[in-house]
Amino acid sequence: MLCESRRFAAIVLSFAGGFVSTFSRTKSSVKLFDYFFRGYVLGGVLLTLAAPSLSRAQSFREAFGQRFSGNQTERASGPRAGLDVVRRWNQIAIDASGLDHSPTGVGGPHTFGEQLGPARASRAMAIVHIAMFDAVNAIVGGYQSYTGITAKGGAASLDAAVSQAAHDTLVALYPSQAAAFDARLAEDLAGVASKTQKAGGIDLGQRAAVAILALRAGDGSEVGELKVGIGPGFHETNNLAGHWRQDPISLIPLALGSHWSGCKPFVLQTTDQFRTPPPPDMSSAAYAAAFDEAKMLGGDGNVTMTQRTPEQTFIGLFWAYDGTPSLCAPPRLYNQIAVQIANQTRLGTPQTARLLALLNVAMADAAMAVWESKFYWDFWRPITGIRESDPGTGPLGAGDGNAATAGDPGFTPLGAPASNLLGPNFTPPFPAYPSGHAGFGGAIFEILRRFYGTDKLGFTFVSDEFNGVTKGNDGNVRPYLSRSFSALSQAEEENGQSRIYLGIHWGFDKTEGIAQGRRVADYVFDHTFAPRH
Repeated sequence: MLCESRRFAAIVLSFAGGFVSTFSRTKSSVKLFDYFFRGYVLGGVLLTLAAPSLSRAQSFREAFGQRFSGNQTERASGPRAGLDVVRRWNQIAIDASGLDHSPTGVGGPHTFGEQLGPARASRAMAIVHIAMFDAVNAIVGGYQSYTGITAKGGAASLDAAVSQAAHDTLVALYPSQAAAFDARLAEDLAGVASKTQKAGGIDLGQRAAVAILALRAGDGSEVGELKVGIGPGFHETNNLAGHWRQDPISLIPLALGSHWSGCKPFVLQTTDQFRTPPPPDMSSAAYAAAFDEAKMLGGDGNVTMTQRTPEQTFIGLFWAYDGTPSLCAPPRLYNQIAVQIANQTRLGTPQTARLLALLNVAMADAAMAVWESKFYWDFWRPITGIRESDPGTGPLGAGDGNAATAGDPGFTPLGAPASNLLGPNFTPPFPAYPSGHAGFGGAIFEILRRFYGTDKLGFTFVSDEFNGVTKGNDGNVRPYLSRSFSALSQAEEENGQSRIYLGIHWGFDKTEGIAQGRRVADYVFDHTFAPRH
């Protein structure tokens, strides 16, 4: 049966073509205080950028550049034992994405970068979770199918159907990890006693995978990432004040996601359907206020002084997931939060499948909407805007034209953490406005609000940035620390604000990113996976 499954996956790969592409005085708070004041992070650790997302597998060095190397010896993964089939394959999927961001040779055989970065990772997770939902829904019913598949006559095992659907989509998306997926599938199928139900489930799962892979073939994700440069085949940046340019510290060469506006959305009509309004004019008081906030709170505490508190530094790191080994990009983070909430609300398997499908499709479309807005507005990051604020600075010496801003030509942000890496801090290689984290967060927390009908869902979460396994780029293992929230909106706001504490975003990036993500989520919720009446 596994041989047949592998042949099926190969057919899918050939057919689909484009797929490689509040803070309280608790024990935790005491540990947090001790952690920062013992010097592990306070003063500014060296940090780094979200891993570049490439349409074809590239080496770790080609993706991260010459200033980075791996700092990890084992693969971090979540528990699978005792989980229902949807939760189990969700964990397998997000672990696969984490491994995809790890150097080859870490955590088992794999090719680096098959679905790398926030946009591609969100697309991959949407594909997998659509297949799982449609397999569940074909058996249980009650909701609109995304692909239109139905169960054939005869009994079908739900476990077999979901496992097969997840397996086959994952093999198509992460072919170098196929052996690991095969092993997980064999375990699940061995637990289905009825041969008839097993066969029916396998057939249904295969059809669910084929259907969504066919719909996503040639969706624009096959287009490769451009490097910053001049001439055909490069992304040419603009030297005028206010425009995005390459990070002068990390020198990451990519304009990551510059083509993502050309991808076909899953539910939205177009990627510009919910384009953000323009950022504040640089001469405005609103811009000056955001400038001062980023400058005051975003410095690394070493080269650049900062008024950021230890708790704020912790918050910046807690939410990061900046495409580094094992952690993956933000979609892994938000899936973990969703499953945590599903567990504490005792959500059953069919409803968990629907929630995760809604959430991952909303994230995938939010990524397309956010990146369309990013490259449409092309707004500079704090490292550029603060360094080039004053007249006589920047390529053209114009400054930002705002008398209320005072520049710092040596401004160095805390940066996105180079977790499980050795390398400098970095600012992600794409424009600032709106924030991707804020957009993803707005999308997932709005889906959760719509799904549960309330914002008053408290939860406690352990980020993989502080799981007692992940290392900072100083080589030290970060402690195991949890963080609690009394409402979804509290977590949503903190997630967005975390990027300001890292010195890589402006306040308006957060505000409009959250608003855009919410609009995308509402549209997705209203137009797909809806109850049948």
